[in-house]
Amino acid sequence: MSGWLALAAVMAVVGAVAGAPGLLVVAGITAGYATLTRLWSRYGARSVTYERQLGSGRAVAGDTVTLDVTIWNRKPLPLPWIAADDLLTEGLVVRERPDLDHADERQHRRILRNTWALTWYERVVRHFHLDDLRRGWYELGPAHLRIRDVFGRDAAEGEVEPRATLTVVPRPVPVRHLPGDRSPLGERRAPRSLVADPALFSGVRPFQAGDSLRRVHWRATARLGSTVSRRFEPARGRTVVIALDVQTLEDVPHWEMSYDDDAFEGLCVTAASLARHYLGDAALVGVAAASFTGTPQRVAWLAPRAGTGQLARVGELLARVGPVSSMPYAQLLAWLARRLPAGATVVALTARDPRGVSPILRRLGRGGFAVEAIRVGPADRIPGAGFPVRTAQLAPNWREADGLRIS
Repeated sequence: MSGWLALAAVMAVVGAVAGAPGLLVVAGITAGYATLTRLWSRYGARSVTYERQLGSGRAVAGDTVTLDVTIWNRKPLPLPWIAADDLLTEGLVVRERPDLDHADERQHRRILRNTWALTWYERVVRHFHLDDLRRGWYELGPAHLRIRDVFGRDAAEGEVEPRATLTVVPRPVPVRHLPGDRSPLGERRAPRSLVADPALFSGVRPFQAGDSLRRVHWRATARLGSTVSRRFEPARGRTVVIALDVQTLEDVPHWEMSYDDDAFEGLCVTAASLARHYLGDAALVGVAAASFTGTPQRVAWLAPRAGTGQLARVGELLARVGPVSSMPYAQLLAWLARRLPAGATVVALTARDPRGVSPILRRLGRGGFAVEAIRVGPADRIPGAGFPVRTAQLAPNWREADGLRIS
């Protein structure tokens, strides 16, 4: 812009020397144009706040989440045109903008584009809705801001780096069994046990002969004036790990990016439903899957724990797993054998014929683990497996099912 100002100065000098008032007018217009353009170029992007606010950072598949986009011009200089291109992970459906442009096919991102004309100190909020959410982990941002001056020329631009994330977990459904069938989910926590769980603190009791000094609750002892020991809940009756087989097609190498999307989503709904049922039976529940989750680890692993908070952690892990396997399913089962305590139950959850991994499952059974396979799909009998095999069905489909039928 200094070139325009220099040109205006030259024209002003020539007009004054030559006595040409018209040239002076042109010089004044040129100087005004250069000054205004420089004004927006230098200060246009300053004191501009762009924010996005999700109604919730966590949702269940099928929910609707609100998205508020706020732009605030916090200076006396008006902005005749400002645009924001906000990147969204592909798969998000914006009710008010059903057709979003693709940002980059390789990155699987779409653009939520907004434009405004803002006066001085004006703040505008636009309300959007993310409808029919699918299971997954989504990222919103960064946003690219572009500003034009009063003449419509590009004056300034910038990046808004803070991002928002949205985790959509599978929708768990009640687990139902056929009449006369035994429950595959194990016993509830025993009311009495020779073994106590040190993670389940339940109060204090008077000190007894034979109590370890490690169990003395010194603060309560000082407060009560008599020696008391910590008391713990009885150990839980079962530790269960759901080993999720993310491969959904028979006779396909684990590294090949071919899969049945409906079958995989059904697996995730089944895993979430079983985990909720296990936790309701007071078991310690964990999940393992040979899948990429956006981290360097090749195995998505959630160690067995109890409590209502574990269900949320299970949902978050299932939201991140994908249908492309990072290793063969048999290798995942062998990996689990080195990390689980003896007596733990391994539930092989798969959409394929479980007899393909029967050697490793029988080996786990001989190694002291309880083994059970649950196949999501048709209720066909699978003889000769060498371990219990049950079938799970989501009727009519994983989107509309109101229960998980185990037979």
